[in-house]
Amino acid sequence: MMSALSGCDFKGSTLSLRAPIAVTVEVRGQTRNGARRVFRLARNVGEDGLALERRAPFELGRPVEVVFTLPDGTEALRLDAEVRTADYDDDEDQQLAEGGRELGFLATDEDERGLLRRYIAARLGLPELRS
Repeated sequence: MMSALSGCDFKGSTLSLRAPIAVTVEVRGQTRNGARRVFRLARNVGEDGLALERRAPFELGRPVEVVFTLPDGTEALRLDAEVRTADYDDDEDQQLAEGGRELGFLATDEDERGLLRRYIAARLGLPELRS
């Protein structure tokens, strides 16, 4: 029996699992009019970033800070991220004008990755994921 992944080449790419999540995310960043802070509901989260239900009103490529707490956590995660286009549901021209719904994490430390990994594994019913 052949695996669905047999014959696929994953060299140089990273595979990040995403788990559903519904938490409020604070997004802080700069716009042309100065500093801005907005709150959005997250759709899913992975080690590489998170997706929002509604666009964040920051230009694509703009660095932002995201602050959120995982449902099973007590301490807020504060991560640097970049506003990106989503691969689903959105028209790219519209995202360029109105902002993106994908926030890609720029750097996470081992503790932050561990928290995210444990949440994802528990939410998806998987054994704990290794880095």
